[in-house]
Amino acid sequence: GMAPGLTLGETFGFAQIMVRGIGTDNPFAGGDPSVAMHVDGVVTGQPSAQLGSLFDIQRIEILRGPQGTLYGRNTTGGSINVITNKPTEDFSGYGRFTVGNYDLFQFDGAVSGPLSEQLLGRLAVKIVDRGGYGENIFNGDDIDDASQQSGRGQLHWLPNDALDMLLSFEYYREDDNNYMPKFRAGSYPNPPIVALLPQPIAGTRASDPRDINGNALIQNKREQWSLSGTINWQLNDNFKLASITNYQEFEKVPQQDFDMTEIPFYVQSEQIDTSQFSEELQLHYTGDRINGLVGLYYYYEEIESDNRLHQAIPVPPCGPATNTVLNYPITDLCFHFRGAVNAEAAALFANVNFDITDTITLNVGGRYSYESRKGFTDRWVVPAGPNLPNGLTFADEGSFNDFTPMVGLEWKLVDNLMLYATYSEGFKSGILLSGQTTPLLEPETVEAYEIGMKGRFFDNRLQLNTAAFTYNYTDLQQGRSVPAGATGFTLVYENAASADIRGAEAEFTWLVNDQSAIDGSVTYLDATFSDYVTTDPFDTVFARFGLIPSTPSRPLSGNSLVQAPEWAWTLRGTYDFATPYNGWNGQAALEANYKDKVYFTQFNYDALGQDSVATINANVKFTSADETWALNLWGKNLTDELIYKGTFIINGSRTNAGMLAPPRTFGATLSYNF
Repeated sequence: GMAPGLTLGETFGFAQIMVRGIGTDNPFAGGDPSVAMHVDGVVTGQPSAQLGSLFDIQRIEILRGPQGTLYGRNTTGGSINVITNKPTEDFSGYGRFTVGNYDLFQFDGAVSGPLSEQLLGRLAVKIVDRGGYGENIFNGDDIDDASQQSGRGQLHWLPNDALDMLLSFEYYREDDNNYMPKFRAGSYPNPPIVALLPQPIAGTRASDPRDINGNALIQNKREQWSLSGTINWQLNDNFKLASITNYQEFEKVPQQDFDMTEIPFYVQSEQIDTSQFSEELQLHYTGDRINGLVGLYYYYEEIESDNRLHQAIPVPPCGPATNTVLNYPITDLCFHFRGAVNAEAAALFANVNFDITDTITLNVGGRYSYESRKGFTDRWVVPAGPNLPNGLTFADEGSFNDFTPMVGLEWKLVDNLMLYATYSEGFKSGILLSGQTTPLLEPETVEAYEIGMKGRFFDNRLQLNTAAFTYNYTDLQQGRSVPAGATGFTLVYENAASADIRGAEAEFTWLVNDQSAIDGSVTYLDATFSDYVTTDPFDTVFARFGLIPSTPSRPLSGNSLVQAPEWAWTLRGTYDFATPYNGWNGQAALEANYKDKVYFTQFNYDALGQDSVATINANVKFTSADETWALNLWGKNLTDELIYKGTFIINGSRTNAGMLAPPRTFGATLSYNF
């Protein structure tokens, strides 16, 4: 990843996309991401469903900072638009076979071409089958393995020169044991909830950080399909009308052994079902000095979740200590959380570029947004005790509206050098989480300032882009663990008072000579809370058991934002060379990535963070003279660094659970193009 300020990954089964220190750390259904993920202009609302479309890609567009005046959903942190390959007028395609360690087999392929004089088609597939990076030593099963299948079919109808219509259907399926949390050394001392467990009931955790020792069935099932229709109609030389319509459904069924031992202590199963519909209309204008667009946007989403905690031994949270509070006998099904959320959004947006002179362009835009949320959560203790005869029902609803402007100025000093400055505001609706009892949050807003330069130098052999930016966030939406009676902890979301981000970034590509090139990026961030006082769950829980003095709340001003490294950089070099084999050419590449220490909670605990780390990737690729065949030998994380992508305290057991990035991997990819 050469894009500065961007982190794109997946943690605990949901997409974790961070841009300049802002992103998503919300694993629950119902939370809008601060960075939106679009595929061909269509947003995917839930983070758990956002990374299934990353195949058969033409390019990825990254917009940093608040967005909302160009297309799609409004965001406070940025927007990513994945542009897929489209049907071609000539018959063509490719196939790529990859094998690697951990029994990796992967196939990527596509076939494209004309179906009739006016109709083009394309079919693309991706299949991934891989063994586990770790093992469940209780039964010998792989964990963190992969079994994924993706497909996309497209029909492109071009009845005349002014009108074209694209119909796209996409399907994704996963059925494996991926995204299993692992016990992380350095966990906080267990409170009496776990201390009450006598040996051998307390169980034994795996010694290898990538393994678990769980008695429960581990599973990760996801299924998603999406149907989109895009119409472009060139009305005349100046005006074009575009429509993007989409409907998609997503289902996720994970089960995880959260105590990570061989005892039936803390097993959580879940099912999430979402459906969403979106419609976008855009009217584009192209003139001599003015270019712009006006758009209408509508979005509707339904989310249902069903979460169950299973425990089959008579200990807290479903044992004696809990019985004294809730007065119910022990049972395998301990807690049951069920919820639903409906989200609706409508917006009017516009963006205009006006060439004041031949070298100065004024950019002006704005978006008016209206959003509403309505939902409920039912919570049961099973079987219900006298004081909870019908469980606990929580319901909330609300609506929000906001206008977010944008203004910018571009100055082209010479043909290859442009300076720019922008001011923009961003808005993200208040959220309501399905299956949780967090009240409806207030919207998250931001004011953003940015200046920068884009240039080409030395006969276009050096491309250099730089930027400096300031973001001022209000009511930043944050999650934290809080005490929850006999169960120990629960995760809630709240509005942090404010946060400030100051930063700078640069990216470059340098063509050293006809054979060598170097490119890279560097980002500096000073991303901290400026006014935030909240409860420290670790202090209060320890105090409840008389372990340390109570500190009910603490100021977090000056603490780093979640997943916001002070420094991050990437450096990559390539060298092209000839081979003696029938005109085959070669290219060797070496890449280094570095990221400063990051924290996974706003409290900045070292045990819930990742120290600074550097990784090395390399590959050697051989390509035939006609570029029909290619063989790529590759390796990633060559020094086999142990890198945590996220950690959290598991409710009840107070275990520090971590999600790990892949270990050292290597393999070969054989490609054929036609």
